[in-house]
Amino acid sequence: MGFVHFIAVGVGILAHQGVFIRGEWHLRGPYVVLLHLTVLFVSVGLTGNLQTPLYHGALYLFGLFGSMVIYRIFFHRLRKFPGPTGAAVSKLWHVWKCRNSQNHLVLESLYKTYGQFVRTGPNEITIFHPAAYEAMDGAGNTNSRSEWYDIIHPRTSPIFSRKPQDHLERRQAWQHALSSKAINDYVPRIRKQVAALEDLIANAKSEPVVVNDIMQWFAHDSMGEFAFNENFGMMKSGAWHKIVAQQRAGLSLLGPMSTVIWLIRLGFALFPFAPGVKAWNAMIGFCDECMDKRLKTKVAEPDIASYFIQDIKKNAHKLNAAAQKNLLSGNAASVIIGGSDTAGPSLIIIFYLLALHPEYAEKVYEELRDLPAPYDIQTLSTLDVLNAVLNESMRVLPAALTTGTRITGPGGLHLDKTFIPPDTKISAPRYIISRMECAFDKPTEYIPERWYSRPELIKDKRAFSPFGVGRRACVGKNLGLTQIRLAVANLISKYRFRFAPGVHVASIEADMKDQMTAQMGRYSLIFEKR
Repeated sequence: MGFVHFIAVGVGILAHQGVFIRGEWHLRGPYVVLLHLTVLFVSVGLTGNLQTPLYHGALYLFGLFGSMVIYRIFFHRLRKFPGPTGAAVSKLWHVWKCRNSQNHLVLESLYKTYGQFVRTGPNEITIFHPAAYEAMDGAGNTNSRSEWYDIIHPRTSPIFSRKPQDHLERRQAWQHALSSKAINDYVPRIRKQVAALEDLIANAKSEPVVVNDIMQWFAHDSMGEFAFNENFGMMKSGAWHKIVAQQRAGLSLLGPMSTVIWLIRLGFALFPFAPGVKAWNAMIGFCDECMDKRLKTKVAEPDIASYFIQDIKKNAHKLNAAAQKNLLSGNAASVIIGGSDTAGPSLIIIFYLLALHPEYAEKVYEELRDLPAPYDIQTLSTLDVLNAVLNESMRVLPAALTTGTRITGPGGLHLDKTFIPPDTKISAPRYIISRMECAFDKPTEYIPERWYSRPELIKDKRAFSPFGVGRRACVGKNLGLTQIRLAVANLISKYRFRFAPGVHVASIEADMKDQMTAQMGRYSLIFEKR
């Protein structure tokens, strides 16, 4: 190998050790690719041939990636944590393992193989411990949100903001929009959508109904009503709104790719015509359109968007026009995705589990039968069996299976005699933690009684955190629970339901996809009037 060849390899090593080993690169990936291509084209122009620059480029890449591999396996500060060698080398290992969008099963397998603290990336530790949520987001922690939250950059919102001060300032508008008073204003609209859901089921006349469809329609139509004063009309038409269907296609991109945000951002920039990227861009465009339309509309009753618009007007002197647009757009994306793509999957899961365990649907009915209609939302929030069914459903099959990553603060993180260094990406998958034997007796069994009459079945309550904890807890928790309680209570009070003939029950959960939220295998129920 000649001197020039050694230089090419050495430049690759220097590029890693002096440049790429430092800081975050997920937003600069396209520029890095373009820079390298520019160097290649200039080299071709100077040498007059393609072969030599390609050969030197290959040597450069050999030095670059060789340095990365050696460093990550033998010298990285996380090298002593157990985990697959492939994961230590590159997160692309994780992408391959998640190619079927079942990250929850991938992580469950890693937990069973390696224990409570597993190295799942070059600079990433996945924590399987009941105290993980308190450690990540509890009082006094100095952790920050990871690069995953730049997925809608340059759009932003309190849900996606990585800067603590921005998060606190912008969160105030959300707190007003989702306060108890505001929720009471939204309840009539939710009741209207629950009635539409009942009509949809009644019109089926005891024929099979695809629960995955109707619950997503209900969630999106409801969200449109209380967020933007707009009904997407899916329950009325009995069909998917084109753009809402594209939203699901766009979010499906997150199944295999969510663990590697730099790859997603690279795809957004360089491959805009790829099917998944097109669907994602259509979804974001739809969010922008909803907010643009709402800005031009005067409403008689306040909606969630009203609070966002008021916040922008109040802080207009702090934000330029582009920042205002990105904040409004980011808020719209957050409420559309967060407000519908969690409620829908939660209802799909609840009715699946109640169809598996119909005795609990009957217990809820007995609890409801003497209550006057329409059901008071405060009364519903106090019912033992109804809320136990919701809690147990969210424990056994949480709507957010594995999402939510953080970066450890300057002091690192201490948990159960294990120290995770500063600036390390950490995650704590709910699907595994909420089913751990150290936290729950008979953890994989569906036993709602553990939440009211058999508390001894709960060993460590910290393992149950469907809405998060601390200042980053889900601000829409109460609205989401109100929506779910009203839907479940009204349907159970009027219908018995069972799996339709031909439904392969075992495949419903086995086919579940982890695509930011849980997407259950498709199934149908027959609803029969009581």
